[in-house]
Amino acid sequence: MAKQDIPKAYEAKEYEDSLYSAWEKSGFFNPDNLSGEPFSIMMPPPNVTGVLHLGHALENTLMDSMIRYQRMRGRKALLLPGTDHAAVATQARVEKNLMEQGIANPREHYGREKLLELIRAYSEESKATILSQIKKLGTSADWSRLAYTFDEQRSRAVNEMFVRMYHDGLIYRGYRVVNWSVKGQSTCSDDELVYVDRASKLYTFKYSKELPFTIATTRPETKLGDTAIAVHPSDERYKQYVGQVFDVEFGGNQLKLHVIEDEHVDPTFGTGALGVTPAHSPIDFEMYERQKALGNDIGLIQVVGVDGLMTQVAGTAYVGKTVEEARELVVAMLREKNLLVSEEEIEQSVGTSDRFGDIVEAIPMTQWFVAVNKEIPGRGKTLKELMKEAVAVGHNGDRDQKVEITPERFENSYYQWIDNLRDWCISRQIWWGHRIPVWYKGAEVFCGEHPPEVQGWTQDADTLDTWFSSGTWTFSTLGWPDTDTDFETFHPTSWMQMGYEILFFWMARMILMSTYALDQIPFKQVYIHGMLRDKNGQKFSKSLGNGIDPLDVIEAYSADALRYSLVTGVTPGNDSRFYEEKVEAAQRLVNKLWNISRFILTSVETIEHGKAFKELTPTTLADRWILSRLVRLEEEVSEHMQTADFSQASEKLREFTWNDFADWYLEASKSQRSDESTKTSTDAILVYVLEHLLTYWHPIMPFVTEQIWSYFVDEELLMAHAWPVMRMIDLDLDAEKEMVQLQALIGAIRTIRSENNVAPKQKVNVVIIGGVVLNEDEERSKFIKALAGVNDLNSADVLGDTINVASTVVGSMQVCVSLEGLVDKEAEQVKLSKQYEETLVYIKSLEGKLANETFVSKAPEHVVAGMKQNLADAQKKALTINEQLTSMGL
Repeated sequence: MAKQDIPKAYEAKEYEDSLYSAWEKSGFFNPDNLSGEPFSIMMPPPNVTGVLHLGHALENTLMDSMIRYQRMRGRKALLLPGTDHAAVATQARVEKNLMEQGIANPREHYGREKLLELIRAYSEESKATILSQIKKLGTSADWSRLAYTFDEQRSRAVNEMFVRMYHDGLIYRGYRVVNWSVKGQSTCSDDELVYVDRASKLYTFKYSKELPFTIATTRPETKLGDTAIAVHPSDERYKQYVGQVFDVEFGGNQLKLHVIEDEHVDPTFGTGALGVTPAHSPIDFEMYERQKALGNDIGLIQVVGVDGLMTQVAGTAYVGKTVEEARELVVAMLREKNLLVSEEEIEQSVGTSDRFGDIVEAIPMTQWFVAVNKEIPGRGKTLKELMKEAVAVGHNGDRDQKVEITPERFENSYYQWIDNLRDWCISRQIWWGHRIPVWYKGAEVFCGEHPPEVQGWTQDADTLDTWFSSGTWTFSTLGWPDTDTDFETFHPTSWMQMGYEILFFWMARMILMSTYALDQIPFKQVYIHGMLRDKNGQKFSKSLGNGIDPLDVIEAYSADALRYSLVTGVTPGNDSRFYEEKVEAAQRLVNKLWNISRFILTSVETIEHGKAFKELTPTTLADRWILSRLVRLEEEVSEHMQTADFSQASEKLREFTWNDFADWYLEASKSQRSDESTKTSTDAILVYVLEHLLTYWHPIMPFVTEQIWSYFVDEELLMAHAWPVMRMIDLDLDAEKEMVQLQALIGAIRTIRSENNVAPKQKVNVVIIGGVVLNEDEERSKFIKALAGVNDLNSADVLGDTINVASTVVGSMQVCVSLEGLVDKEAEQVKLSKQYEETLVYIKSLEGKLANETFVSKAPEHVVAGMKQNLADAQKKALTINEQLTSMGL
């Protein structure tokens, strides 16, 4: 291998774009050019509503690290990229932009087709931007298979899914209470609500003085629409009233209040009696339905309209008022009539629209729903049951038939969510999105992409919930409803990652769609990651001004430094902290790898790439040790990568790179290479270890490793190189054990040198008392001398008459370093005297606190124990310094 002309510094900007272009041109992103067992990852499609953020950067790093590893392990690896049209989010963003330009009501101003044209233009521009940014991270996706949730193929799949579910009776149009965003003028599902804590009031009142019930509510204005009072069947206090109907004048309205029994009422909460408002509570609406099924129609009164104002049936005193205004009027009425029992300040969690930000109203409307509790024709099971069966709690069962969630605790969360799942409202009153494929012609209804006759049909105006289309992602991206080669090869997805915040939004929907349409799980393994936070544990947000643009980080440092810093310290399911200091540390590691490689590639001449193994003849302890450590590294990193423990993999690699290889073997190699008897073997080991190390680093830090690899050989890309498995070399436990002892000895000598300010180039004389005999062991002696800056090294039973000696104990050995002529004795005395005085002051302070009985009796036990330990440590330090001063004649 000829010496290489490699720049001293790694300038990432000079290489990253050209490297990514070379990867793309190679064709290895496309699994059609690969062989082996299929391994697939479907990229969670980023919304076309903005630009790359840290969350995208984390997800792309996780996905790309996994797919690069699997590709190097010989898999037919597919990372399929895509973007999400993000219906509500995208329309909300465009409408907000237009309103900021002075257009008060964009829908009214432009009309459907023109507004859709503007949204489409915005989404295409945003999509192109975010895809180019994903490439900056090094994501090795197959761009020939790029998918978009709103393209022709995905639209076909969405329509097919709707039609099948409609004809199976699983999609229906019904009148139910839904979540309504007044600001967005659209429904939103339960999972799309963002709960916000706010100050509120809990009002306890009576409908009338004669009525024997006291009710509590935070929304007195909705009580104008109450139709019943519910109690628990076991509550003896109200047994006599069950089945009765009370006519009550309330706020100018005549209410008929049915006293009903319902198992869902908590008899221990409040008075145990619940005012039932079927029109403005999903729970109350279900009570209404249960009563109706029993033949008791308690009625439904809608007092809040879609405009957020009180309706005509709320009464003449309230019609047209906002809910806040109506609340004040109702409370004033209760006070005036002495019906208000109490008024309590409370903290309340209210549901808000995740996209429009307003507090949602529960309103009865005719909408489209997916029935989760209805039996599927010919299957004998409900969608809920299919969703439950798909996940293996505790990672039990047939792994090919069950979804494995990491970490496991989210499996139980998933089950709890399924248990509480209600019929899913899938219709939205926005224009951007998949339009519901249902057509009307008089009393006729047709479900399909196009009606049989063009004339006279009108399509349903609503669009589908984004998560309906996203739910088909794992198989619509592979050509479904056609089941061609891609589908057969790559479904179910091998591995999927996502944040815990969309566990129920997306993961559950994909399981629902896949188990229903295909009778297959959508993916085999799901890796749940947490949220990235700043160094103080706060969420990144514009309002806090703590946002970090990942592209700025790449520009300032490198993509590899960003990738490494993102996975460091990340554990499945837990939030992690990200800050610039982590990136700075990561860049130092990138530079370290570059410098190590540069040293080897500019020094070694005789060993050719790929032929180092033939020259491996480990002759020294350091040789045997580093190869044993490499075997251990391969085992650990392979296991961590296979189980998606990227943080541990990166940490093991960092430890080996910086500590084992750079700090120890590389330093040892300098003296070994000066000896002709060990030079060739040392060079072979340097090249062999570097080749392996670059390969193991590549999935996490692809750019710098690929660039270094190019100096080895031109005709092979590292991304396509086989993952080295260390089958030909065994662990050498004896070498590892002995090396630990030598490292401790060298570390002790280095510490004494540092503490006594011995210059790096100055040699010291060392005597080792007890433990090992080094006088006759030339190799070990040479190793210690080279790495610890030692001139004479001897073993002895006792230390002779030597002045100015610093010593320390390492295991059963005493390491004695002669400082004679190496230390400015006067300066050292001044330094030690100062340390001694400071330590005595500290001891006196601790003794004073511990002598204070009041302090000791009131302070926590761990504080007192810690203080006692600090005192013992300080006293020991003072004794050591005093001994040093005494040895100097003071």
